[in-house]
Amino acid sequence: MQHYDYLIIGGGMASLSAAQGIRRRDRQGNLAIFSSERYPVYNRPPLSKKLWTEDRVEDIWMRPDTRNLHVDEHLTTTVSTINARDKTVTDERGYTYGYTKLLLATGGTPKELPFRDVPILYFRTLDDYFLLRRLTENKTQFLVIGGGFIGSEIAAALSMNHKEVRMIYPEPHLVDRFFPEDLKQVIDAKYLENDVKLVANDTIETLKCEGDLIAATTQNGKKFRVEAVIAGIGIRPNQDLAQKAGLGVNDGITVNEYLQTSDPDIYAAGDVASFSYPYPDQRSRMEHEDNALAQGRAAGENMAGANKVYTHLPFFYSDMFSLGYEAIGNLDYRFDIFANWKKVGEEGVLYYLHNQKVVGILNWNVWDGIPKARQIIEKQKTYQDPGELKGTIQNE
Repeated sequence: MQHYDYLIIGGGMASLSAAQGIRRRDRQGNLAIFSSERYPVYNRPPLSKKLWTEDRVEDIWMRPDTRNLHVDEHLTTTVSTINARDKTVTDERGYTYGYTKLLLATGGTPKELPFRDVPILYFRTLDDYFLLRRLTENKTQFLVIGGGFIGSEIAAALSMNHKEVRMIYPEPHLVDRFFPEDLKQVIDAKYLENDVKLVANDTIETLKCEGDLIAATTQNGKKFRVEAVIAGIGIRPNQDLAQKAGLGVNDGITVNEYLQTSDPDIYAAGDVASFSYPYPDQRSRMEHEDNALAQGRAAGENMAGANKVYTHLPFFYSDMFSLGYEAIGNLDYRFDIFANWKKVGEEGVLYYLHNQKVVGILNWNVWDGIPKARQIIEKQKTYQDPGELKGTIQNE
């Protein structure tokens, strides 16, 4: 039986970052990544962003890093069981491997709709990107289900590639739960300006194949036909493996401040990890690149003996046509929001306050402000007058 000092399950960015963290402290221990994908580690965010405008597929590969780190890569390999008592894992082919420290960076699986007889692309992986690219070669009419991050980015990408796009989502606006009303109006207007048809406050009632077309009926009675359907309605954390091993789970694999699960020799990081998030105090999962990289690195260092508390406050970003932003912390339109606009919807910084303390910051078309924003949130100063925040990040 092959034994690894460090065994990582999952082939995403958190896994690679964990390997880097391990190698910062231990250059000798043997290390392996087990991934169910057929590709080595790649950068996931460009799949719905820059690969549609400027980047090439060749730019997303991270394989040189895994080679330099002396990692054994087990691709197209799904780990089916963990035996925490014996400190072994077994893959779907029946092969067993031992470990000293184990990391679960298993990510998530897209939520699906109850239309099994209709080809729906649940966009998440590189293969999904390749499939959508092939679809754009001979199809022009697309339906995007979901108005969150993935749905809005894919709709923008398709529109910029001269496709007819219709979006349907149950909320009143695109990316509805993050932004104040005036900014949501700006976002909606940008999509309409680019000829994306928006169907808000509605859901799909039926989807049926009719020859080469897919016929859709909504709950509110709207009917239309398209050539392809893409869905981005969220993910479910891949926590079954951990749960079967007896580890604590609750909308993700629960970890302590050192990113250890209920078994101190098993860690979790990335989209699947449920960790303590202090602003405001709660448990949370973060499905964003910066969290995957920082949390993976911290988990790797701790697996190799660092014993450091994970305190990083991750940021996230998105691009929608000419609109772009970087954000950090907890963005919820129900919080008190102090908006410091130069011009509404074009450039400004929004401060999200809970109990008079800043818990989230949105830099809208304002760049390089994340370090300062992180400092403001971590300071947890009480602002009886939010106007004091004016100009703290962008120049007036």
